[in-house]
Amino acid sequence: MKNPFGILTRTCTKKDYDFVYTLTKKTLFPYIEKYEPVNKKEFYNDFAKRYKEIIIFMKGKLRIGFYHIAPDVFVKNALYVARIFISPAYQKKRIGYFLMKYFETLNYKKIRLQVWDNNPALKFYKKLGYQVISKKGHRFLIQKKL
Repeated sequence: MKNPFGILTRTCTKKDYDFVYTLTKKTLFPYIEKYEPVNKKEFYNDFAKRYKEIIIFMKGKLRIGFYHIAPDVFVKNALYVARIFISPAYQKKRIGYFLMKYFETLNYKKIRLQVWDNNPALKFYKKLGYQVISKKGHRFLIQKKL
């Protein structure tokens, strides 16, 4: 798929922790904190376990976001988007759309992810054809059949 944004990607390293934490804090924590406190130690432990699975995306030398995708362990032939975060300065520029369309080219029959019920990103995913399939607490599990 042609990349119209000049975005480069690389695997996350331990040195990216502050970037990943700060971007998550800016873009996700406000929605979580409406319902429950964020556990910084738990966040760090999860990062330490999974950082090699995270893909950092860059505009030139500037880190502008990251994502983490993997085969869904609960559904055969489905991709699970565990994380997708874009720096606020780069939101609403179709980068998220481009990434989600890219994920659709990876030969899965479904794409699934969770989103907090108070997160405006839910509207974005619905526009892309994602449907709510369940709700647990304040999080929706959504999917798109390809």
